Amino acid sequence: MRSTSLCVERFRVVMGDTDAAGIIYFGAPLRWAERLATTWFFSAGVPLSSMFAAGEGLPAVHAELSYKRPLRLDDEIEGTLWLANRTDRSVTLRTEFALVGTAGVAVEVQITQVHVSIGNGEIRSTPMPGSLAAALEG
Repeated sequence: MRSTSLCVERFRVVMGDTDAAGIIYFGAPLRWAERLATTWFFSAGVPLSSMFAAGEGLPAVHAELSYKRPLRLDDEIEGTLWLANRTDRSVTLRTEFALVGTAGVAVEVQITQVHVSIGNGEIRSTPMPGSLAAALEG
């Protein structure tokens, strides 16, 4: 698959992303990964809002999170989005979050999403449109 990152973003851990001990809440990295993916889809010319308007979607069907070191309130984080795998109907994106100024990944998120068409009360898996497939391979 693609060896260059799709998107890189720096941000700080905010209070809403932490628990009472000031360590990240376990679900926060899922939101962070979604933010990077949504940013990349938009910048690649395939905004999710356009997919939805066309009766298409990319629902998540599998997610994995690995916590390798704690992240705390006010830590500066660098998130990097990678293409992990792609088939004609699905995409797996891996997002790595590292504490700025340190070596190694603190949290890794991997999400598999399937391209679907929505219509007539049905949701069915369909091949990805050419524009999305090209963006993922480009």
